Amino acid sequence: MEIDIKEAFKRELREYFELYRVETGRFIEEENIILGIHGKKILYIKAFYGRRPYWKEWVELFHIQPQFFESELEDALYKILSKYFRRVFVEYYEDKKTLLELKAGKNPEETRLGSKLKNLGYLYFRDWYYPEGWLEGGYKLQAER
Repeated sequence: MEIDIKEAFKRELREYFELYRVETGRFIEEENIILGIHGKKILYIKAFYGRRPYWKEWVELFHIQPQFFESELEDALYKILSKYFRRVFVEYYEDKKTLLELKAGKNPEETRLGSKLKNLGYLYFRDWYYPEGWLEGGYKLQAER
């Protein structure tokens, strides 16, 4: 029996978070998810589950509330993401520690955020401090394996 990755991912998310909204994205393999806790929205997820053999899965976290960073929920979410996605993008402009570390010249994988992702098996890092175009959003850290 083939595992439904979309449903397994959302089932794990529900163990820690409230899923306020789940909508199909621009195409069938993409979903937009709003996560919350205790009645408050804390972040948005854009999840692309892949289109084999052409495109691999990726996930982006954005509009992240500052209190999410350095919390137990942050660690729980990254652990869940690492099970389903080879490529992750995390918007960090509200993560003041990571922002300051990157501005000071620290390598992305050595920052607070980068080291968390590195410990989960991500090997390649890129700081998108100046995203290309205008639809990509704000500052984000990319991690891949």
